[in-house]
Amino acid sequence: MSKLKIFLLMMALTTTSVFAYNFDKTLPLPGKTITDSKLQAEAMMPIYYYSLRVAEPGCQDFKIANTEVSKAKANNTWNEIWTVKACKTTAKIPIIFNQDADGTYYSIDYMNVKVAK
Repeated sequence: MSKLKIFLLMMALTTTSVFAYNFDKTLPLPGKTITDSKLQAEAMMPIYYYSLRVAEPGCQDFKIANTEVSKAKANNTWNEIWTVKACKTTAKIPIIFNQDADGTYYSIDYMNVKVAK
């Protein structure tokens, strides 16, 4: 095998192992969320991707450990906090949900994320 092929194979194996995260995708999510399973599945990955920013280096195991409504639903808007466990780090990630005739939209409230290590 040529040196180039060996190098490319080693790079492919290294890249795959570096980015191999375990995101728990079990539905329904634990806790008191009022979102349905479809919306939970849709919002889950952006929450996990944000969790990568606050997890300690090398952490590969991520799980949404709890959900809770932090502001009751009024005028088709409500807030929830989804707690993500990432190895030794716990992040409480606030999410704002809005419903209209076209569906339910959500956004992460990045400025109010609480992280405990």
